[in-house]
Amino acid sequence: MNSPKIEEIEQNVHHILFDENKELYLIGTAHVSQNSVDLVERIITVKDPDTVAIELDKKRYSAITEKSRYENIDLIQMIKNRELFFFIGQFILSMYQKKISEKTGTKPGQEFLKAIELSDKLDKKLVLADRELGTTLKRAWRLTPFKHKMKLFGSLLFSSDDKIEENDIEELKKSNALDEMISMFANHLPDAKRVLIDERDAFLSFEILNNLGKTTVAVVGAGHVPGILKTLTAPVSKKQRTEIDIIPAGGIISKITPWIIPAIILTVFTLGFIFGKRDIAYEFALFWVLANGVLTAIGCLLALAHPLTIIAGFIAAPITSLNPTIGAGFVTAFVQTLLVKPRVKDFEQIQNGSLKIANWWKNRLTKIFLVFILSSIGSSIGTFVAAPYLVKFFNG
Repeated sequence: MNSPKIEEIEQNVHHILFDENKELYLIGTAHVSQNSVDLVERIITVKDPDTVAIELDKKRYSAITEKSRYENIDLIQMIKNRELFFFIGQFILSMYQKKISEKTGTKPGQEFLKAIELSDKLDKKLVLADRELGTTLKRAWRLTPFKHKMKLFGSLLFSSDDKIEENDIEELKKSNALDEMISMFANHLPDAKRVLIDERDAFLSFEILNNLGKTTVAVVGAGHVPGILKTLTAPVSKKQRTEIDIIPAGGIISKITPWIIPAIILTVFTLGFIFGKRDIAYEFALFWVLANGVLTAIGCLLALAHPLTIIAGFIAAPITSLNPTIGAGFVTAFVQTLLVKPRVKDFEQIQNGSLKIANWWKNRLTKIFLVFILSSIGSSIGTFVAAPYLVKFFNG
């Protein structure tokens, strides 16, 4: 296959001509720009493609097209499947887009909705070309060092958007501004950039190229355009596509480490009875229960959790801290969800961008997130506070 001919026919629109006279119009958009919506409508209407590809996966497609999607979210099942943390990540990313959309007056994803609407109206093949968001978030979590994870969440939660206007969004779609922004991202968060941008560039490119019609229009975020154009000259193989769609398993060290502290604690407690140090063993056991239980309960209290959730956290933490397969946060989040179920308006408050960080304690959905996070932190601190007490056993 010969290298395709690439030409930027206008700002944010590239025309790519392949063998057999197949052609692709690659549109780079800002997800909160009205200009992007208008551009998508004009290109699809004028070029009359037989195939339209968009930067969405099946779940996000459903999320922006189903009006009653909130009633279909099963938080209890999500907690059981340990998907709550990644659900939190999805909403944080959504909230970040909302911050910008408030300034531009356009809801995120409107250009995709326009592409979906036109493909349906004009009877075009629709291709959902993006990798599943859950896979992206889980890969980012597994492959990003802890300090970089905190940087990423901090920047998304607390970044200032007071001076963002639509003109700024349009400026960011220019290649030189995009290159500079992506370069800065790569310098500060190289692992996150590789998963969130580079891998998705490769995934999008593979899906678009393997679903080309005679004439195809692909609608993607402007930040993905440079990466997609690069892969056109060296196409992504099926093997590479499969590799970046797999959630990596933790290494042997990461699997063993969570069991080390519980093993030491149980060993010390057992030895205390065997060697006649029962008083120290009982004292340590009591301190372990109080340190884990009290600090987890304080975490729940800081989240303004239901009183029964606080009690559940106190009871569960000493046990879950000795069982790496389940954390205190999952127990407290589960109990909080059962006792104070989120309402549709709680989801909508986040979805429409009206929720501020200061109001997380009032929204039932984000309160569950806070219960999960703060109780988990409390339990972790409790473990490390109690661990030094082991020294007393060995010096006794």
